[in-house]
Amino acid sequence: MARLPVWELGLVILIPLAAAWAVRPMLEQRLVEAARPRRQPLRQFQMDLGLFLAAGFVSALILLTVFSFPLAQSGMKLVLGIFTVGLFAGLDMALARERQVIRNALAGNAAYDPPARLIPMTRKFSLIAILILVLSIAIIMLVVIRDIGWLATQDLNLGTLDIIGRVVLVEILFVMSFLIVMVTNLVVSYARNMRILFDTQTKVLENVSRGDLSRKVPVTTSDEMGVIAGYTNTMITRLREGVRMREGLLIAQEVQQHFLPKTAPAMPGLDIAGASLFSDETGGDFYDFIGCDPDGCGRLAVAVGDVSGHGIGAALLMTAGRAVIRQNAATPGSAAESIRRANLHLARDIGDTGRFMTLFFMVIDPLEEKITWINAGHQPPLLYDPAADSFAELKGRDIPLGVEPEWEYHEETMNQPGPGEILLICTDGIWEAHDAKGNMFGRERIHKLVRENRDRSAQDILQAISERVLEFSGPGKREDDLTLVVVKGVGQ
Repeated sequence: MARLPVWELGLVILIPLAAAWAVRPMLEQRLVEAARPRRQPLRQFQMDLGLFLAAGFVSALILLTVFSFPLAQSGMKLVLGIFTVGLFAGLDMALARERQVIRNALAGNAAYDPPARLIPMTRKFSLIAILILVLSIAIIMLVVIRDIGWLATQDLNLGTLDIIGRVVLVEILFVMSFLIVMVTNLVVSYARNMRILFDTQTKVLENVSRGDLSRKVPVTTSDEMGVIAGYTNTMITRLREGVRMREGLLIAQEVQQHFLPKTAPAMPGLDIAGASLFSDETGGDFYDFIGCDPDGCGRLAVAVGDVSGHGIGAALLMTAGRAVIRQNAATPGSAAESIRRANLHLARDIGDTGRFMTLFFMVIDPLEEKITWINAGHQPPLLYDPAADSFAELKGRDIPLGVEPEWEYHEETMNQPGPGEILLICTDGIWEAHDAKGNMFGRERIHKLVRENRDRSAQDILQAISERVLEFSGPGKREDDLTLVVVKGVGQ
C-alpha cells in the first residue's frame, strides 16, 4: 500500500465508509431504537463496529481486485486499522446513546425496577481495556515491522540515518498520539455519563433525606449503577408505604384518643380519675365512663378493658368492644346482662382470630352507695383501706369477652369506697412493666405508691403511679399500653 498514491488509498477507504454511513440511519432505527432503552447502547456499539468492520473488508477486497494487493498482508492491515477506528467510534457512539437514554429517562420515559441481569462494570472495563491494549500493541508492532522492513531497503549512512530515524519516530509518535486521543475521548465521554448518573442519584437521595419521596431514580444501565438506582426506588416505594401507614396510624390515634373520656364524671362521695397511655400509635387498652341510668338516678358505669395483642388489629377490636359495651351499658338491664350481650356481639365479630378482651366493668349506684361489678378475665383491681392499711383484690370468675358467645356473666357487689378508701383499676401494662434489667414493676411498688399518696386526690395518685411506671421503664418504646382508673372515697 506504500506504493499507492494517497488519494487513491483515500478513495479505497472512504467509498466503503461512505456507503456504511449512508445505510447507518436505517439500521440505527431498526436495530437500535427498536430495542429496550437499556439495550440500546450495546446495540449502538455492535452496529457501528460492524459497519466499520464491513467497510474494512470491502476496502481490502478493492485492494485485492483492483490493485492486486495481497489480502493476507495489505488487506488485513487495512482491516485492522479501520477496525481500530471503528472500535473507538463505536464505543463513543454507545456512550452518546447512553447519554440520550439517560436524558429521555430524566424527561419521564424511564423504568424504575432493578435490571433483571447484572453486567458488572469490572467486566466491561476489563474487556474494553484488554481489547484496546491488544489492538494498540498490534498496530505499533505492525508500524515497527514495516519501518524495519523499509529501513532494510534504504542505503544507510551517517547523513541519512538521522533523517530516517526522525521519520520513524514521527510515525510511531503519530500512532501513539492517535491512540491517546481516542482513549482520552472515551474517558471524558464515560465520565460525563457517570456524572449525570451520580448527580441524579445524589439529588434523589438528598430529597429523601429531607422527606421528599416524590422522585425516583431512572434505571438506565444494567451495571451496578442500575442496580443501585433500582433498589433506591424500591426503598422509596417502601418509604412511601410507610409514610401512608404512619399517616393512617396518626389518624387512627387521633380518633382513638377522641374516644377516651375528656374529663372524669362528678359523683357524690367519690373522686374519679382515668388515663391511658398507648405503647404504639394505637392501642388495645381503653377506659370509659358511661351514664347508664335512664330513670335519672345518676348511676354510672366504669369500664376498663385490655385487648390481646398490639397495633391496628388490637385498636380495631378495642373500638368495636368499646362501642358494644357502651351501647349495652346504656340500655335497660342488669350489669351481667349488658356484658352478656356485648360478649355475644364480640364473639361473633372476632370469630376464629384468637383475639379476646379482658374487662372490668362496674356500675356505681350513688343512692344506695353500692357498686355492682364484673371481672371478665381482667387483672384484679386493688381496694385499699387506709384504716387497716390493707389491700383487697376484686377477683372474678368469668372469662374474657369474645371467647365463648354463650357465657353467662356473674355480678358481685360491694360498698362504694368510703372516705380515704382507694379503688385502683389497671391493665397489666402497669403491673408487668419492665426496666432495662428485666425486673418487673409488680404489685408491691403499686402498694407503696398508693400508701405514699393516699392523702392526695385521685388525679394526683394516678399521675404519681403513671410517672413512676414510666421512669421505671426508662426511655424508649414501652412493651404494653398503660391504663389506670382511680376511684377514691371522699367525705360528702
